[in-house]
Amino acid sequence: MEGPYKDSRKLERRTASLFVQNTGRQQCGAGYGWGPGVRDHFILHHVLSGRGTCVMGGQSHELQAGDSFLIFPDTTVHYFADREEPWEYIWVGFNGMDAGRYVEMTAFSPQSPVLRDTGDGRLPQFLEEVYRAYGTAVWDSLAMTGRLYGLLSYLVASAQQGLPPRRDGADCAEAAADYIISHYAEAITVEQLAEHFSLSHSSLYRKFMRRFQRSPKRFLLEYRIERACQLLSATDHSVQEVSTSVGFDDPFYFSRVFKEMMGVSPRQYANRYRK
Repeated sequence: MEGPYKDSRKLERRTASLFVQNTGRQQCGAGYGWGPGVRDHFILHHVLSGRGTCVMGGQSHELQAGDSFLIFPDTTVHYFADREEPWEYIWVGFNGMDAGRYVEMTAFSPQSPVLRDTGDGRLPQFLEEVYRAYGTAVWDSLAMTGRLYGLLSYLVASAQQGLPPRRDGADCAEAAADYIISHYAEAITVEQLAEHFSLSHSSLYRKFMRRFQRSPKRFLLEYRIERACQLLSATDHSVQEVSTSVGFDDPFYFSRVFKEMMGVSPRQYANRYRK
């Protein structure tokens, strides 16, 4: 093991757009492995040296130095090092409301979770930057997230160059999500949102579930609570002021929803994180 397993999970990050959940680098022993089991987030591994095997989605993939594999959430996986040439790999685990959308734009998919050696050496550099940026301070978290965006930007650009624009209805869900982000403080209803984009309620629901793995209503609630967390930790506004600012007319309902999602009341959250 070259470096410790590094976990960056925070209570307030469950509604973040994108965040690093853990990162690490490991020289495995002969035959060392994990699984079969499932993860609740994405994990991207890159093989630095040696060999190993990843079994995912009923398919077995033999991997060597330069190859990468992406573990998808809630997918049974089993991976293990070769007994003669055990691998060393570096990884980053990540999640967030936009994580699935970004992954869909890369060359990885549940049916094709392996990326063979591209030869340019940039992928392990991006992973190394995330790994080296680990720390417990706020600025460390920002640095890791920034480097994660750089990593995903590289993967998306590599996969999308020369490809025609996607026309699978995802644009409608993304446009509706952008509308929510711009108008979250207003009295938005799912019916109004569907009408605004000339969609039926059921069609909007299906597009959101396919793109964001959550309903439009849940997306709106999570984004409002995310904004509330930012206000509670960075300002001196009262709970009622924060409630109104993020689109809740009833501060008691806001407090109930906040506690259900964050595990603590708005006041407790403010006392814990307010500077």
